[in-house]
Amino acid sequence: MDSRRPAQTRSGATLHLVPSGGQASAAPDEARSFRRYPLWRVLCLNGLTVAHYLLGCAAILLAYRSYPLVGWPCGLAYLVFATVQLYVLMPLVVCPGCVYRSVRGGRCPSGLNLLSARLCAPSPSALEFQERSHGALCQSSFCLWSWVVPVPLALPGLAVSFSWLAATLTATVAALALIRLAPLTRRAVCAHCLARRWCPVVRTRRVA
Repeated sequence: MDSRRPAQTRSGATLHLVPSGGQASAAPDEARSFRRYPLWRVLCLNGLTVAHYLLGCAAILLAYRSYPLVGWPCGLAYLVFATVQLYVLMPLVVCPGCVYRSVRGGRCPSGLNLLSARLCAPSPSALEFQERSHGALCQSSFCLWSWVVPVPLALPGLAVSFSWLAATLTATVAALALIRLAPLTRRAVCAHCLARRWCPVVRTRRVA
């Protein structure tokens, strides 16, 4: 597909995709859209996410350092849950219906459309993408839990056996969650996304 020609989304709207430079020029509100997000942005976002998960796991382990039979199962279970929900469930459940799966050479903010292309075929509809923020067990809720769950998990351990290092890690995880939930952060990530007009996360202002 020629990246200079409009691409038809599954919702019926037309996206004016960018030339190879990465920015659209067909309409004022699409002037900053990225057909292919810069690699450094993708690496920074994934680096922050992986660091968040590792810090959360470490906070739980250190909070229960006196009770390893509790700390290790909880810490490792959290790390597995956080990793699987983002790097397995998201590409399999949400990404197939995203517009980035239909754009040749496209790369979304997280780069998960590339992983999804290796795991499954594109969805014939955008239903999964549009419903990613619906319900307590939706993908957006899983993502939110992966950011905040280490804090309530670590607090009982800190109450029983306080550690400044564990407390610092727990506070850092809480701060990272607040930063990622901040409107400024969402605007920085979502403002250039081709799917922002149809994304339920943008419309409802929930987490990505």
